[in-house]
Amino acid sequence: MIAFLTFATVVLLFVVLVLIARASELTADLKNGKVDFTNQSKWNGYFLLAFLVFMLVGSAMCFKILMPVMVPKAASIHGVNTDYLFNVTMIIILIVFVLTHIALFWFAYRYNESHGHEAYFYPHNNTLEVIWTVIPAIVLTVLIAMGMYEWMRIFNPDARDKNMMVIEATGKQFNWMLRYSGKDGKFGERIIDQAHVSPTNELGINWEDPKSHDDFMADKLYLVKNKPVLMKLGAQDVLHSFFLPHFRVKMDCVPGIPTEFYFVPTMTTVEMQQYLSTQPWWQTINPETGQPRWQTFKYELACAELCGKSHYGMQRDVVVVEQKEYDEWFAKQTAIYTPPVTEVPVAVDTTTKEEPKKPTAMLEKK
Repeated sequence: MIAFLTFATVVLLFVVLVLIARASELTADLKNGKVDFTNQSKWNGYFLLAFLVFMLVGSAMCFKILMPVMVPKAASIHGVNTDYLFNVTMIIILIVFVLTHIALFWFAYRYNESHGHEAYFYPHNNTLEVIWTVIPAIVLTVLIAMGMYEWMRIFNPDARDKNMMVIEATGKQFNWMLRYSGKDGKFGERIIDQAHVSPTNELGINWEDPKSHDDFMADKLYLVKNKPVLMKLGAQDVLHSFFLPHFRVKMDCVPGIPTEFYFVPTMTTVEMQQYLSTQPWWQTINPETGQPRWQTFKYELACAELCGKSHYGMQRDVVVVEQKEYDEWFAKQTAIYTPPVTEVPVAVDTTTKEEPKKPTAMLEKK
């Protein structure tokens, strides 16, 4: 609500300024039919210079206010490198943004229309053309090369650890289905057809495959610190997006087209909470819980693709633990496979025949 009121205030202020400027022009027309463009140009220069100061100060204030509430530092190996690329790009963009806007508004102020000054016609300069073409080209080439190098490190199958965890995540409206392999470390086969997919078997698991007998489903995404994990992704109905913001993981889940993402978590949930407890904003009290914000922090799995009316609720908690704690949790999980119940025939002994019981004798009447 505060954001909406602020936006509405800015829009109304802009409308008022436009109406004031229009009223000023109409007043000048009514007085003598002439408009003093020189005076208007001078005032426009003052207003633009003031707007430059307001814009730069406002941008700096936004950074100061919003930076503490942004997603905290990355909790995965590739996430650290991704953040580095993002920060380098943002610094370059920020420098260019500030310099170009200072030049833009300063020129509007310094070289406004005035009597006794003749504009200098400056149509072309080869040196300037080369400078502002070559420098951006070099900068963009370096950024693209850095991005491609990091991309290849993330999606290079040969660089993956052979002992990595493999977890299946299937998106549907509006839930995530998380499947883990059992003690054999292998997933059972899935067959996506009408014979196998049903309300009781949404993933189409082939129960005749012995490897599926120890697979289990989880209500939370459990990961192990410093252990590589490969997420096998899919979608059941519409386009979803597997998003782990704290690990800088985001990959679309497309119906009929399997996708995957490989990463290595580096901080347990408890370690991230301990880190956040040192950050000023996370030390503030959450009015909804009455506790410091860091105490209720959780890693989150969300859907980053607008997939329907309940898209906002498509979330799962993510828990990162040490190997020992993960093993304890793993041992408590129950396989989703239920062995079929078959009736065992009862053997009947036909070698002996039992004499029928005689009816109980009745007492004679005297």
